[in-house]
Amino acid sequence: MLIECNRFLIDSNLLIYFADETDSEKHSKVIDWFESLRNDIFLSTQNIREFANVCLSRKLLDEKEIVEFIDVFSARFIVLQDNFIDVKVAIELCKNVPGLFWDANIAAVMIRNKIDYIYTENVKDFQKLGIKAINPLK
Repeated sequence: MLIECNRFLIDSNLLIYFADETDSEKHSKVIDWFESLRNDIFLSTQNIREFANVCLSRKLLDEKEIVEFIDVFSARFIVLQDNFIDVKVAIELCKNVPGLFWDANIAAVMIRNKIDYIYTENVKDFQKLGIKAINPLK
């Protein structure tokens, strides 16, 4: 289900499918979906850190390729920096849903920047944090 919205953030899992061709069906869907995007598209620095960490830990890409993708993402998307206030908000957001601190940090950046939606495969966890989440792969 795709909903046309003006301000949205893309989660790390979609960045990984964009770069990693292991799951060819998801890779293809994400490539097509990215090409269709026309609005301002946001990422947080947390998304970029998570992308790099997953690619390194799973050995999906080598270091040079990871850096190249980060350059592509930062040129294509608006990257929002997180700060210590976001950390405080994240702590508050996840107090009733333990284990979601990193997602809550992304949610805090979204709230501060008035971003209404996140496109992610991880819909359930973001909804627990009060964030409107959409899976573009369905």
